[in-house]
Amino acid sequence: MNSSSTVLIVGGGPVGLAAALELARFGVPSVLLEQHEGVAWHPKTRNFNTRTMEIARKWGPEIYTRLRDIDTPPGWKSPIRFFDSLLGKEHGHIVSRGFEGPGPQVSPAKPVMSSQDLLEKILVDAAAATGLIDLRFGHQVTRVLSGWREDDEGASLEVTDVATGTSYTLHGRALVAADGATSPVREQIGIPLTGDKGIRHFINCYFHADIEPRIEGRGGVLLYVANEGAVGVLQPLDARGRWLCQIAIDMHDRSWDDFQAEDCRTWVRAAVGLPDLEVDVRSIGRWQMNATVADQLVQGRIVLCGDAAHQFPPTGGLGVNTGLQGMHNAMWKLSLCIKGLAGWSLLQTYDTERRRPSERTTLQSLDNHAKVQQLAQARLSGTDSGLDTEAVLRETRRYGNHLGVEFGTFYDSPAIVPDGTTPPAVADDYSDYAPSATPGCRAPHVWLGRSAELSTVDLFGAGFTVLAGPEGSAWRVAARRAAAQHGVPVAFYVIGDPGLEDERKEFQEVYGIEASGAVLVRPDGYVAWRGTRLTAEPGQDIDEALAQVLARTAGTSS
Repeated sequence: MNSSSTVLIVGGGPVGLAAALELARFGVPSVLLEQHEGVAWHPKTRNFNTRTMEIARKWGPEIYTRLRDIDTPPGWKSPIRFFDSLLGKEHGHIVSRGFEGPGPQVSPAKPVMSSQDLLEKILVDAAAATGLIDLRFGHQVTRVLSGWREDDEGASLEVTDVATGTSYTLHGRALVAADGATSPVREQIGIPLTGDKGIRHFINCYFHADIEPRIEGRGGVLLYVANEGAVGVLQPLDARGRWLCQIAIDMHDRSWDDFQAEDCRTWVRAAVGLPDLEVDVRSIGRWQMNATVADQLVQGRIVLCGDAAHQFPPTGGLGVNTGLQGMHNAMWKLSLCIKGLAGWSLLQTYDTERRRPSERTTLQSLDNHAKVQQLAQARLSGTDSGLDTEAVLRETRRYGNHLGVEFGTFYDSPAIVPDGTTPPAVADDYSDYAPSATPGCRAPHVWLGRSAELSTVDLFGAGFTVLAGPEGSAWRVAARRAAAQHGVPVAFYVIGDPGLEDERKEFQEVYGIEASGAVLVRPDGYVAWRGTRLTAEPGQDIDEALAQVLARTAGTSS
């Protein structure tokens, strides 16, 4: 591959693989380096939420369909239950419909509850099929040679082939660090983390056991247990015998390494309430809960993504999803910069748009986790003494209801052209979502066509998109001229044209425009600019909007 256009990606987990797929969608080649020999051996992540699955739809229907086909069956995404043991007394539950998705009124996509090992296998197959991604498993990055200095025009790495011990140097135009919470890349280039580390420590055990038939009607997304032999949570992976369990460890009393397979079997039997249950322990993970965000997400030509950029408590499954959605924000910008179609300051807006929201989400996630644990402790102890249970229940419902985090993020940066409006207020910006086409918001989903099977979300491809009202055809010429002027693809659609009928008469109201108005949507599906009605100079409007987003000068060609 030509190093002048190739991106180096460090880390072959969900975020690294997805970054490679996003770059390939924009025609940018990449080399992905992962020190392990293959995909995840331990199913840490379970949830690809609805917004993440909107992103996955852009990688192709076959990828989206495969991901959906590994989804956990109904009855296992809600509620959160509290037991002394799974076969013993149930003390209460919390409805957690957020894991089931908001439904077709909010998005055309559906979430997936599965396991990281299966998710990664699908992403690896998809990456190999692009022809643009050089997958190098078993290759460890030993040193970052360049890329973090402001005057660096590329990035380079020292890499070791783990199997042979051979070292070599690799050059690229930029570097995406998706190498996890301990991120050697982040550490080497000296970007500090802000927040709390080591809040709690856990054993994460993956096992097979025939539990489901024994607890019929008592399934759920998280099954908390507390008795003399087991305190923690059980997590179903597929309702077919694959499970995870989270066991909190007090590092003052016992080290991680002291907890081995037989200890896990004993714990699971006590948690289920069946002393002779056959438990096949497949793997044991050890992790600590952090709530941190990197002090900057972009340094020179190096971009931090996923756990390298931020680490969340596991509440609501926000870790991998925030990582994937942040990556989605960054990769289209990086692609345009590498192609010379945007100024490199565009990439800096990834930091502006994603770091501050990540700080807020980290704190909210930590707060939610604390409230769930507080309620769990009270319910599992059989007493709510001194606890305002109803107040805590109201708060803990946020655990599985995070529409605001998924869809309501509002960007304010130079890559957005404000129009003087603000998004509609909601009661709880973590849980609640009100669709809006205010510049800086996710372009809302509206069903189109006579059969209402096409979403506005499906129209946003690997370029910019102009959506115009039924009397906005004059914007078409403006869009074509701006596309030619800036050398970027700009798709154009008049809502109301054949196959784009607005049978429910929702588009103009949801998008906040008149029949002659239009919106410009970025490649990540966020509204960059909005014109509520046709103006005297539509070409100038689109030209200036694109120029601002691309960090270029209006009226100049690429």
